[in-house]
Amino acid sequence: MHASDKAAAVVVAGIGAGAFTLSYEALRAVYLGSNGNGTLSPIYPLIVEGFVTIATFAAYRLRDFGWKATAYPWTLAALFFAYSLWANSRPDTVPGPVTRGVPSLAVPLAVHLLSHMLKKRERPELVAELVDLDQDEEPLPDAPWDPWEAPAVQAPMFAASAEKTAISSATDAGAIIRTWGRQNGYTVKDTGRIPEAVLKAYARAHGGELIEA
Repeated sequence: MHASDKAAAVVVAGIGAGAFTLSYEALRAVYLGSNGNGTLSPIYPLIVEGFVTIATFAAYRLRDFGWKATAYPWTLAALFFAYSLWANSRPDTVPGPVTRGVPSLAVPLAVHLLSHMLKKRERPELVAELVDLDQDEEPLPDAPWDPWEAPAVQAPMFAASAEKTAISSATDAGAIIRTWGRQNGYTVKDTGRIPEAVLKAYARAHGGELIEA
């Protein structure tokens, strides 16, 4: 965050804290003036100012879902803000029943506001209206596509195991394989069947091809 942005955030936080403190005291005095419970009076300002805050937050979270989705939380925020402004500016004119009835009104409205926000955010059709899936994609050509060709398959480097096992001392290459095996550290007898491990190693070393004797 830039230094100027941090300074602005500090100023805004200070203004908000100061305004909340003054409004808090005014709303608490209005509640006490309506014969409210003195012990519970600190809760009253939190209900009023808190509802304005949460309704504004809900409108912000639903900002991508169109004005119809945000109209309800903005309306509730304006309603409680208007009451807070009334109680702060003309506290003597606020009737006692209205003051005591605000908490009862805030409970169902807060629950309904929460359900409204969750319902709007979970509806996939609203999200589909916001996202144009084709806006960044190139249109498909009208001409027919080129015929599909299978990718070239690289020939195996080594011969199949069946071909390797068919190599024996009876073949013309048997003597060459025995000599190669001894030179590369394998134990190979002069007669009999050449071990399969030697045949596989020889095939790998020569690309799967045998050198004719």
